Amino acid sequence: MKVLIDAVHPADVWTLGAVEDRLLANGEETLWLSRPGKDSVVELIEARGRPHLPASTAGTSLFGLARELLARDWRAWRAVRRFRPDVVLTRSPAGVHAARLTRTPVMYDTDDGHVAGFLYYVAGPFASIVASPSATEKNYGRHHRRYQGYKELFYLHPSRFTPDPGIRAELGIRPDERFHVLRLTAFTASHDVSEAGMSRAQIDRVIEMMSATGTVLISSEDDLPGDLADRRIRSAPHRFHHVLAAADLVVGDSQTVCSEAGVIGTPSLRFNTWAGRHPYQVELEQRWGLTKAFLLSDEAAFFAELDRVLHDLESVTAEHAAGRERMLEWCGDPVDDLTAWTYELAASRRGRGSD
Repeated sequence: MKVLIDAVHPADVWTLGAVEDRLLANGEETLWLSRPGKDSVVELIEARGRPHLPASTAGTSLFGLARELLARDWRAWRAVRRFRPDVVLTRSPAGVHAARLTRTPVMYDTDDGHVAGFLYYVAGPFASIVASPSATEKNYGRHHRRYQGYKELFYLHPSRFTPDPGIRAELGIRPDERFHVLRLTAFTASHDVSEAGMSRAQIDRVIEMMSATGTVLISSEDDLPGDLADRRIRSAPHRFHHVLAAADLVVGDSQTVCSEAGVIGTPSLRFNTWAGRHPYQVELEQRWGLTKAFLLSDEAAFFAELDRVLHDLESVTAEHAAGRERMLEWCGDPVDDLTAWTYELAASRRGRGSD
């Protein structure tokens, strides 16, 4: 079986990479479509030692994103025609469009769904299977499949991820020293149009508060201003989750990173305009207590909670650990589901004959 994997975000590489590992172990053949210019997509694929074709360069404006989608559609279509996969796995519209145009079965995995607006509606309705977490409230039709768990468990499930305590030495952090991670998002993705994260004044206040209890390191999609540059995390992109696991607290305006920290068991606070809108993140917060989100309009509540957590880190960390254990007992392994659905799609293609 040949599988084409379309990745436009680092989380796509982590998520679909876990499925690829199963496929490779079964002797299947895979090829990635990458996206140069988007954070560490290319670096993560190459760290896996896997072949990839650059399908587009990341756009940074509404016009640029629209132009990129057209270019990526064209290059994805060409890749499908040349590679002739049995199945396409994707978390972006281009993979769906190329598969549909070539009558190739395609699985579109999404934890945002309709909440992301345009991104879903130009992809989901055309997919052979739409896969999403069980927390998804909306029914996407007869092709919709739900897995019991969260995107982050594809790559952070304890059966696949073991934190490396050696990361602290790599970062220059002493064994007895506390450190916190501040994650800043560029808000240039198509679903981030009209959305916003922390202002520079809010960032400075967060750093000041966290610095009172430990070292503050920053992960940022954008270049950092000169006065913050020495705080940038210097570890390789594929080591980032070990950084999150070793941290005492993660704060940021990133949806994915704060959820990753929560699934790992590290307390996290998120502060942006997306708070409360993604069903799976609401479930992580309300059902398991693994992250907390605040709207930018709730600035006073956010800083009050940050102050509380910083002064009660031991008990907050213990609460998160207990919530994580309950969550893991409840969850299935979503990689099992997506792998099985991939083989199901391949079988459906063989059943009707390849084109």
